[in-house]
Amino acid sequence: MMVKEVKKLWKGSFVSVRDYEVKKAIQMGGLLIHHAGKRMYIYPDSLKEMKPHPYVFKSKTGGKNYRLVDIKFEPVTTDPRQASLL
Repeated sequence: MMVKEVKKLWKGSFVSVRDYEVKKAIQMGGLLIHHAGKRMYIYPDSLKEMKPHPYVFKSKTGGKNYRLVDIKFEPVTTDPRQASLL
C-alpha cells in the first residue's frame, strides 16, 4: 500500500494526488493518506474509477507533466484491517 502524507486540503476537504501516483498506488494495492493525525484508505478498485482533471500541469523541476485527481478526504475512525470484538 502506498502512503501519502498531506499537509493541507484543497477547499478544506479535498486531497489532490498526481495521476502517476494513483497509477503507482493501484499497482501497490491501494493508497493510505495521512492528514493531521487522521487516515484515509482507498483501495485499488476505487482508485481505478477516479478520473483526473483534463488540465495538464508542467513540472517545475523538469520531471513528468501530470494531472491532478481530487479525492474527498473522509478519514476513518477505526482501522479496517483490525477486527472488532463482539
